[in-house]
Amino acid sequence: MNWIGSDYQLLKQAINHSVLNQKVISHNLSNIDTPNFKAKQAVFEQTLQSEMRLKLQDGRPSDSTQSTVVDRAGGAMRSDGNNVDLDYEMSELARNQLQYEAMMEQLNRRLGGLKSVIRGGR
Repeated sequence: MNWIGSDYQLLKQAINHSVLNQKVISHNLSNIDTPNFKAKQAVFEQTLQSEMRLKLQDGRPSDSTQSTVVDRAGGAMRSDGNNVDLDYEMSELARNQLQYEAMMEQLNRRLGGLKSVIRGGR
């Protein structure tokens, strides 16, 4: 049951981050023509790294790992004050989709293993 308490929590939090990231990217794309709009990004990787260190030390992550949405630094500012870059957003969208699919596949595989154990290997 250790997997349910630790790896599952991290995987669940990473999937939740991916869902939030999808929303942020979609929001950026929907505001591509909005004057003075500043692109946002969801930040989770640094938090995940610190949680992984805690897991190695304590054997379990905290339940409070959260994604945060911040203004994205950098990027070319257009004359209307908007810094949304269509190519960047589309590549982030594709990267996020691949990560989400990989995490869901891993979750399904692990839950399938638990299901097999519950059924007695049948």
